Amino acid sequence: MPYPYLVQIAWDVVNNFILDWQKQPYRWGIEREIQAEIYSRLSNAYNLIGKGAIKGNYKWAIKGFEHNQIWNRAACESKINYKYKDGKTYHCFPDLIVWDEIENPGSPPKENENWPMLWLCEIKANSSNRVIGSDKDWDVEKLEYLLTQNYVRHALWLNFFHQRSKKKKAINWSKPLKDRELWVCTVNLPRNT
Repeated sequence: MPYPYLVQIAWDVVNNFILDWQKQPYRWGIEREIQAEIYSRLSNAYNLIGKGAIKGNYKWAIKGFEHNQIWNRAACESKINYKYKDGKTYHCFPDLIVWDEIENPGSPPKENENWPMLWLCEIKANSSNRVIGSDKDWDVEKLEYLLTQNYVRHALWLNFFHQRSKKKKAINWSKPLKDRELWVCTVNLPRNT
């Protein structure tokens, strides 16, 4: 089944960035630089097709903006609510989010509610997190909560390592939840030939 158009753009942006990063890994050496670059590319791509903004009019707006509150479709580290296994509501701040349209721009989600999300991404760079094996990372667990609670439709855990791959493939994709759209991508530098 094909992805929604705006989600496919997010996947294309990420795939192109991965290839660029492998060619110039020191250009984006830390997580924040990777996040900023992917955000910039997403925002530009959506703006070029006229889908870079969404509308949500809050009553508390500054005078003159009561009915014209435009928000970026792509966002960084917005506060998202989810229920933990103890039943309590907690907050997280995903690195990248692509918002979906809201049903009624005149009645956007309240402060303690989430805007609908098409896609989100957690990024790690040169971390000690395990991406292979039985140990589950907190980022993956958090993404699972957001997916199973239907707050987001598609999610990615993206890991970059400044080291040569020991395997033939330097980009490895896996899908830990067979019934949900959660992907894990591990990116190394191509091995020397």
